[in-house]
Amino acid sequence: MATLPWPLDLSGFFLQRKMRGKAIPLLASFKVTYRCNLACSGCPFHLRAAEKGAHMDWHTAMEALKVLRRFGTRIVVFEGGEPLIWRDGPHRFHDLVRYARKHFLRVAVTTNGTLPLDVPADVLWVSVDGMKETQDALRSRSFDRIRANIIATKHPNVFVHCTLNHKNWREIEELAAWVKSMPTLQGMTVQFFYPYHQGEDDLTLSVEERRAAIDKVLKLKKNGFPILNSAGRLRAMVHNRWRCHDDILINVDPDGKITKGCYVKNRGEIHCRHCGFTPVAEASGAIDFIPGSLYAGWRLFLRRS
Repeated sequence: MATLPWPLDLSGFFLQRKMRGKAIPLLASFKVTYRCNLACSGCPFHLRAAEKGAHMDWHTAMEALKVLRRFGTRIVVFEGGEPLIWRDGPHRFHDLVRYARKHFLRVAVTTNGTLPLDVPADVLWVSVDGMKETQDALRSRSFDRIRANIIATKHPNVFVHCTLNHKNWREIEELAAWVKSMPTLQGMTVQFFYPYHQGEDDLTLSVEERRAAIDKVLKLKKNGFPILNSAGRLRAMVHNRWRCHDDILINVDPDGKITKGCYVKNRGEIHCRHCGFTPVAEASGAIDFIPGSLYAGWRLFLRRS
C-alpha cells in the first residue's frame, strides 16, 4: 500500500504542484496489452493486437511502474485491450495489480467485464455501453456474460463506465436504472466517444446529440441515479470549454513507451474539440480545487478505502 495515509499523501501531492510548481502526474493510463477477447466496433486498440510490442512482458511492466513511481504518480489505471487476459510466463494480471498496490496510492482497472471480477484492485470499472441489444451490437454479444459476472462479484468497488455515442445515448435512462438495481454496483460514470479514425466505427456524437445526452445525464443525476460525474464538468463538456491540465496525465503503452500529457498522445491524433474524456476533465477540475470534481474523486477512489 502507499506509505502514507491518503490525506497526507494527497496533501503532499497538491503542495508540490501548487506551491512548488512541480508537474507531477496524478493519474497513469497503463495499457498492458492491445489483445482482447472481444472486437468492439468503437475500439481501435484491439485492431492493433498483431503489432510488435502489443503485449507487455513482466520485466517491462516492472520498469514502467518504477518510472511512474519515480515521477510521483499517485493513481494507476490498468487498461487494454482487455487487461484481465494479460499474462507473461508464470505471472498473471492479478500479480501485476498486487505489485502496483504496494507502490501507489490507488490502483484501478477498466475491463470489458466478460471475465470474473475478482481482481484485487481498489476500483474496477466495467465497460457497459447499453442494454442487451445495444451492448451486444457494440461489444461483441457480451451483455449476458457481463451481467452474470457483475451479479457474482464480491468486489466492494465495482462501477459501470459507459461511453456515450450516437447509437446508445438515447437509452442512458434505462442503463442508469439497471445500474441502480444491481446491488453489487456502486454507481456509474460516463464519457463520450472519441474518434481515433484507426479502423473503428465512427460513433461520434454531433454537438446537438452531445448536448442532449448531457442534459439526460444531468437530469438522471438530479433525480438520484448513481452517476458519479460532477454536474459542472458534464456541463463544461458540451463544447469542451474547460481548463485541461494535461500534465496530470502519464500514459504507458504495451511496448513500454511512456508519454506525459494527453491520453491520446502517442495513440492517435489529438483533436481537443472532440474530447470526451470526462476522467481528465474531473482530474483537471480537482487540480483547480473545484468542489464537484474533488467530491467525485473522493467517491470513486477514497470513500470506501
